[in-house]
Amino acid sequence: MISIPDHDSTPARTPYECLVRGIPRAYAILFFSPDIRLGWLLLAVSMLAPGIGLSGLMGVIAAGLIAFALGFDRAQIRNGYLLFNPLLVCLTLGLLDRSYAFSVPVFVMLWFAAVLGGLFNAVALQHWFSRQFGLSAQSLPAVTFAYVLYFLAFAIAGPATLPVNGTSSWLDFDFLPAFWQSFFQTFGAMLFEPRVLPGILVYLALVLTSPLAALLATASFAVGVGTMSLLGFSFGQEGAIWCGFNFLLCGIALGTAYFAPSRMSLLLALIGAFLCALIALALASALRYFGLPASALPYNLVVLALVYALRQRSTTAGLLPSPAPGMLPETAGRFVVLNAARFPDFHVPALNLPFKDECVVTQGSNGTLTHRAPWNWALDLEAITKGHRWLGNGETLEQYHSFDKVVLAPCAGTVAAVVSHVADNAPGANNPEENWGNYVVIYADHGYYVLLAHLRQGSTLVCAGQRLVCGQPVGRCGNSGRSPLPHLHLQVQDAAYPGASTRPFCLNNFVESNGEGVPQKYVTSALPSEGARLSFPTPLPALHALFCNWLPGEYRYRITSDNGASHEETVLLDFDDAGRFRLRSRRHQAQLFAFLSHNVLYTVDYEGPGDSVLALIAAGLARVPCIADPGITWEDHVSAAPFYVRALRKLHDVLDPFLGPGLLSYRYSMQAGKQSFEIHCRLESEAGGRVPGAAPRQIVATLASRFGIQRVEARLWDDSKLTAELIDPVIPSQITESTLVLQGEKSVSSLQLS
Repeated sequence: MISIPDHDSTPARTPYECLVRGIPRAYAILFFSPDIRLGWLLLAVSMLAPGIGLSGLMGVIAAGLIAFALGFDRAQIRNGYLLFNPLLVCLTLGLLDRSYAFSVPVFVMLWFAAVLGGLFNAVALQHWFSRQFGLSAQSLPAVTFAYVLYFLAFAIAGPATLPVNGTSSWLDFDFLPAFWQSFFQTFGAMLFEPRVLPGILVYLALVLTSPLAALLATASFAVGVGTMSLLGFSFGQEGAIWCGFNFLLCGIALGTAYFAPSRMSLLLALIGAFLCALIALALASALRYFGLPASALPYNLVVLALVYALRQRSTTAGLLPSPAPGMLPETAGRFVVLNAARFPDFHVPALNLPFKDECVVTQGSNGTLTHRAPWNWALDLEAITKGHRWLGNGETLEQYHSFDKVVLAPCAGTVAAVVSHVADNAPGANNPEENWGNYVVIYADHGYYVLLAHLRQGSTLVCAGQRLVCGQPVGRCGNSGRSPLPHLHLQVQDAAYPGASTRPFCLNNFVESNGEGVPQKYVTSALPSEGARLSFPTPLPALHALFCNWLPGEYRYRITSDNGASHEETVLLDFDDAGRFRLRSRRHQAQLFAFLSHNVLYTVDYEGPGDSVLALIAAGLARVPCIADPGITWEDHVSAAPFYVRALRKLHDVLDPFLGPGLLSYRYSMQAGKQSFEIHCRLESEAGGRVPGAAPRQIVATLASRFGIQRVEARLWDDSKLTAELIDPVIPSQITESTLVLQGEKSVSSLQLS
């Protein structure tokens, strides 16, 4: 299983506080879920077989108390990570007791061994797997110690004499078709009670808390039993039930837990179920000579092998890791798709503009002249003034605005190579023998090389081995090498020598215009196309200071609709462990994160309904660059999911990872005043043409010093109007520790962007 982070706002200081949080999470982790509701439901279902259920529950309690007393990490007790393996071992013992009917002293002795063995074996194997492979040990600690119990039971009482399922026949529904009996009995087997009624209850609990996980589990089960049927194995106790829970776990682990839900993760889950069926049959044949079941060993082997193998890839190929351990799959799928649209260049090298003044891209990637594979990822840049690249007739180098222009380091790093002796060509001439002319190669701190070529002879200001900061002058633009006109060649490559293969990259934080009279657009990251005019944005320190000085506290808003109805919503602002702003609503189960990076405020990972003021903030302030250039616009995307009605939102949570997301595209602009700033956004388009009625069509957010978001006005798609106005901010000195506890808060993991 995956370690699920503990997101509680107050630490647990006593064994009781640890166990109250850890017990339901230990049950929920069986399905890779962070949802405590699922844990309580599974615990209740386990009591349909009291002997097995009580053995597991008391085992979790005992393991938690022992771990607390011995000083193990309390966060791993609270999140159930240290407890679910002892839970599985104790449930196994309860199942064994059905077959052997141990005497009370023998059962107590074995139960105590199960608690200790499950706990210490879990700690040891989890640590070893983490150090060796960077993976969780899953339920291997429980499986291995369960085999010890099987051998102990045989040594104490010989072969089992009582049927495992000889009691509780009222839990089976004989009128169901064989497939559905097997299906639900398999879900019941997750709690060591392979009966139909417990299985139905477990399945319903999973559907209520994570429909997407239930869908993946169902599809994987169908593939697993289909594989076994083709090999001659029928449904029932001798067919799929004894190993079917392995298929369920493969589907959930590969399709939603380790990888974000998508069509590729669905395919991987089905492949995992197919392999799991074959391995289960092979292991069952090998282990029957020892009287041992395959248990959860097939699932553990398949998942660990596939996940470890897929971590060796050089590209994601559409199979993206889940953004955070233990995140609900519906949330993970939405966040990954949304962030892929918002930050498409997140995983490629990002450089700053190498010119301080305006420049134009005269040849882009895959250019028609020289930017061809393997050197296709490159840009040729020329400085311009008032839209012109040169003065007069361009007969001399000095008439070109690029010539002798200072070239800035586009990233921080170390100088790897320098050439400065090549003479500059006259306009129209070339030097193909020294193709790159004078150049500087920088080994960036993030592990790639950056080439700046065609510099002016003798103009370089750096030497090999010298440390550079981003924006530091490295030389002057020239016309050396294969360069008929003065320009700067910029590329990211795999080695230090010029001519090495290039790799994709992007430029950071620039203003783009595609011609006279075309509105300027601020771009956070992109590889500009040929003909684009680029320039540095003008910083706006006052707006940056406003965000930096945004005080933690409680902010009470009055939300008024155009029909006069109003209500209040309190937003709690504090910081998470990564230093990001965290905004949570007291009225709704809603949460939003925000952070500053490279002079830009981003809001990310909104989770909650569309009628919270945080939903309007997430859309209206999705991306706010702290720049002063008037008339500049920028674009961003927002998930449409929060603005659907509840039932439709659930449907989109299940279907969007496979059919494509609903993304609202907004265009933003800013108006700066003396005391405040207004961020305007307007809905441009919606993927698939599905615009929810509650989606904001226009938003105006007013920002003020110290109090951050002072007012939000929204015109919704159905033409209704909402206004949220700050009426009562509470400064930090007025906040007590009890204020930080949100009743009914829903924990949400998020993708950290840097």
